Amino acid sequence: MYTTIPQYFPNAVTIRELEDRIVRDFMDRHLELKSSIWATSLCSDEVSNMFPEFYHLFAGPGPFQLGGISGLPFTGVTGLKAFLSHVPTHGAAMILYGPHIGVSDDGRIGHVNRANQFASSTCCGSLHAALTALKEGKELPISNPLDYQQARVLNHLSQYRDEILSAENPLKKATDYAYEAIHKKVHDILEQVQDELEDIRLYLLGGIVINTDWNRYDYFEVHHQEFYEY
Repeated sequence: MYTTIPQYFPNAVTIRELEDRIVRDFMDRHLELKSSIWATSLCSDEVSNMFPEFYHLFAGPGPFQLGGISGLPFTGVTGLKAFLSHVPTHGAAMILYGPHIGVSDDGRIGHVNRANQFASSTCCGSLHAALTALKEGKELPISNPLDYQQARVLNHLSQYRDEILSAENPLKKATDYAYEAIHKKVHDILEQVQDELEDIRLYLLGGIVINTDWNRYDYFEVHHQEFYEY
């Protein structure tokens, strides 16, 4: 793990270091954390809920969850409007977004040992399943309401099938493409809710969550850091 993360995620920081960065960024902009709320567009996998350090920073318990499996912002325009309607008066909002990937103690990308399990399991499971479908040439109909989110994940990655399957590490490449999709969709949705952003300061922090075995620190590699004042 300690060599794999620097090799594949050279800019990764621990979640605690990420907290320090957020606090500094808010202070540098003279923003009051207790007048701010936060949302995530992360995978619904329970290992993505590893930000307890953040709970005391913001107003309310948080976070507002915009993401579904793989981290795509499946709550869409309606979900983001709801989140923005909760921002304290003259306050700020942060959205933390991106896919996640596991790195086990023995350095395997795409696996983690979860608490009380005797063997490692896949992480991210949604991207693993999509990768298997790409290898087998399978498709999922988006019209199927019982697996709509995974169909959307596979639909996006299918555009890059050759690049993913020919990569040195196909799962890492799929995670990179998943990040691009999440980043774009978050911004596309923001374009649709401009009327809701009046008098709101918005901080966007996008990257890849790197989960490790249950008894280790998790990491985050920042890819985009943006601040908007409306």
